[in-house]
Amino acid sequence: MRTQFGTILAAVGGIGSAALLSLPLAAFADESPLDVSPDCVYSADTLGSPRHIKTVGDQSALWPATRRAGETVTLVSPSGLRTTLVSAESAATSAALTLNAGGVWTVENSVQGTAKFTVRHSLCGTQGAGTTGSPAKLVDGDELIDLGAGEGYVFTLEPVDGLLAALEIPSGFRLDRASDTAWRIVTSADGCLYVSANAVYPADSVADGPDRTTKKKEALPVAYSGDDWGGDSTKSASLTFTSPDGTETEVDLAGTGVTPFNFNKIGDWTVLLEMTDGTTRTATIKVDPNGGFCLVFQ
Repeated sequence: MRTQFGTILAAVGGIGSAALLSLPLAAFADESPLDVSPDCVYSADTLGSPRHIKTVGDQSALWPATRRAGETVTLVSPSGLRTTLVSAESAATSAALTLNAGGVWTVENSVQGTAKFTVRHSLCGTQGAGTTGSPAKLVDGDELIDLGAGEGYVFTLEPVDGLLAALEIPSGFRLDRASDTAWRIVTSADGCLYVSANAVYPADSVADGPDRTTKKKEALPVAYSGDDWGGDSTKSASLTFTSPDGTETEVDLAGTGVTPFNFNKIGDWTVLLEMTDGTTRTATIKVDPNGGFCLVFQ
């Protein structure tokens, strides 16, 4: 028995996406194949999301959003405006995307998921001057190089995952903080690329977490987060402290931070963190005496 492999092309969703599936087709003895298909030419979008629109040609190109029957395609602009391109009631078809503003665009398919596009603000006249009063708005990692940015150029980053890490910094320069939301390009004498502000913080590095052994006078504040340290300041969190004698103290909090607590009894404390979605984290804090002389009579 001889096994041959045929190739079947199957579109698997999204915008311009396709996948190749190779399936075994059985042929017996030395028999010739029953049929042979002609060569098939196809295009496949293998680039990830987001797709970066960097030139006028890219922006004016036809970007079809394909769909199957029963699927709805919605375009979300950088300002949050939602436009239904094709409704679920329509037959299988495609719709051209009009990306006419700088920023991050999202294409939503009700079944197959989302795809993102970034459009440079320079294509739409909304880039900004690159000054403290008018920072430039960047959406992809090549913009500083393409803009010829240099000493003193101030910019902000649009909400694109991994954009800071992908940013190409002009040779001989580094980034410095211009504000909480903006960066400034400055000359780098030592090859350094980024400089952050000084930060002072306490850290317990004696043992692996989350369980700890400490003394009453040395106990550090207890960390909390409402969204597992995702950074959403609106998410609620609660800390429940259970003392060695079983007494419970609950503290309601929000966002992410640390809160002091008086571990005023010797022994094992249980600290329970509960986040907004019900996720919990538990630690055992063993509180030892603070020291001193102890005389026991028996």
